[in-house]
Amino acid sequence: MTTLDQKSFLARQPPFNRLSEAELTVLAWELKIGHFQPGEVLLKAGEVPACLYLMIDGAVYEVDDAPMLPCRTGEGSAAANDGSSMWCVIALYGAEDTFDAKALLEGVGEHSFVVSEPTRCLQMPRPVFLQAVQNYPPLAAFYNQKISQRLATLRETDGRQELAAFTIAKIQDAYIHPPVFVSAETSIHETALAMKAHKTNSVLVRDGDETGIVTATDLREAAIIQRRSVDEAVGPLATYDPISMEPGDFLFNALLRMTHHNVNRLVIRDGKTIRGILEQIDLLSYLSNHSHLIALQIDRARSREDLKWASRDLVNVIRDLHDKGIKIRYIMQLVSELNKKLLRKLFALLAPPELLENACLLVLGSEGREEQVLKTDQDNALILRDGFSYPDLARVTREFTESLIDFGYPRCPGNIMVSNPYWTRSVAAFKDELFQWIVHPTHDSFLQFAIFFDATAVAGDENLLRHVKDHMYRLLGDHRSFYSQFAKSTVAFETPLGFFTNFVVEKDRDELDIKKGGIFPIVHGTRSLALEYRLPQTHTVDRIMALSQRNLFKPSFGVELIEVFTYLSTLRAEAGLRKIKQGISQDNYLNPKDLNKLQREVLRDSFKIVNEFKKFITYHFKLGMIS
Repeated sequence: MTTLDQKSFLARQPPFNRLSEAELTVLAWELKIGHFQPGEVLLKAGEVPACLYLMIDGAVYEVDDAPMLPCRTGEGSAAANDGSSMWCVIALYGAEDTFDAKALLEGVGEHSFVVSEPTRCLQMPRPVFLQAVQNYPPLAAFYNQKISQRLATLRETDGRQELAAFTIAKIQDAYIHPPVFVSAETSIHETALAMKAHKTNSVLVRDGDETGIVTATDLREAAIIQRRSVDEAVGPLATYDPISMEPGDFLFNALLRMTHHNVNRLVIRDGKTIRGILEQIDLLSYLSNHSHLIALQIDRARSREDLKWASRDLVNVIRDLHDKGIKIRYIMQLVSELNKKLLRKLFALLAPPELLENACLLVLGSEGREEQVLKTDQDNALILRDGFSYPDLARVTREFTESLIDFGYPRCPGNIMVSNPYWTRSVAAFKDELFQWIVHPTHDSFLQFAIFFDATAVAGDENLLRHVKDHMYRLLGDHRSFYSQFAKSTVAFETPLGFFTNFVVEKDRDELDIKKGGIFPIVHGTRSLALEYRLPQTHTVDRIMALSQRNLFKPSFGVELIEVFTYLSTLRAEAGLRKIKQGISQDNYLNPKDLNKLQREVLRDSFKIVNEFKKFITYHFKLGMIS
């Protein structure tokens, strides 16, 4: 390889591609070519690295010499030369990847790097690299980026922008909910009735010259979590001086304000006059007139056939919003609202009034967390009031499940559906089952408990779910060991390998399972912590933010974890949309060939964050002490 070839190779590698021709020429003269064989250790953990490696071809494992839990051969593990020891693999590096800049900058390697197959690398000596970083600030800026910054760079590289029509739209162009006012002396109960009467999720509270806002979530937390009397005044629950904007402000700025402050609604003021409330769901709906149409079709549906017509275009809404650059979390929320609206309407069409009054329809799992994007399998349940029975219940629940299958929601492989009598029970029966799950847990019951813990009420009497969950926490108070046993599933799956080369992760396919490898550990780890700390939030991102506020881990790590979860969820949704477009059944598998080099690099870094989180969960719940 000539010096000219080396310069050309270096010019293709971020961040060196930001350097000038003259700067590249200087560095290219200092590069050396190394040839390495399988089993060679290029850098040991704890050692000072001799150079930066820029891979021409081959494969190199980054490994942890002291794994947190025993690894399983073939699932994120690699044997040493003599086969005498095992390493937990963190990442696999292939052609045009580089390592280990972090070790060079910090002076010591955290992990070891072991050659997996015949490999060629360009080597940049440590003094040359450090001098280059000192001389060329863009290099240091690049290597010091956190995952959130790299994701921002990736979004810029994608070049995906919101539609011009949206960027110039004003708040007054979207639907603004008329203001509903109550006094600070109004009781919590009367405030809830006012919300129900006006079909709104928030009201404005007047306390002298101050105006605050109270949401349905505030009322639920006060009554259920804090156990306040519903006869107490609502004033203390209000958030005063709420975030406000004017009708003439840009709708895009409203989205940014909601994102920055992590709020779902804004007070819209015209001078001192309050015009109303802008809800996040209406802002998102404005991005796609199609979503408004679906919501309208659901509201006006008079038969199952009408609902089927409304539900079939949900994939188009998802694709439209994604193409406009809308974050996957917001798409999840919009789709979740539309799904819940559809389920609520379907249940109302099938169930007589007495059943609606004495039951609570639940969505479980990812749908309960508002994290389902594309139509996957059904996860729902029905809680019945103690002492209530309905002779034709089996027919109603069967038709409910069959209707959803007809709408495109596949049957749950685990049969977690209302048509299964196990998931249609009285309050007392669910309490008895919780006793079995917590006191006598099994492999299957941990899964059932996890799915139920994420439950959200969709229709009927929400108090029935509250009664069951209150009983759940009382049981857990006497069985503290359950938390660690429950959390153990966080580390059940190893980090996927082979996503930077043509390495086959699965024996029968060139794809990796992004849910098992990255999404599930974050979801279940935060779910386990949320259970321990009795957090009311169900969405994974909301749980991470709540845990950060409790100083359970550094706020910066919480930000990184949220970014990684969002990125992995986005990749999963994009892969699903591609498969649907190709007429293939969408699943949790991702073909790394569909990603560009930068996307693969960020994916690798994302899995490193996942591994850090798994180590945190292992330490927090003392999983190493559990057999």
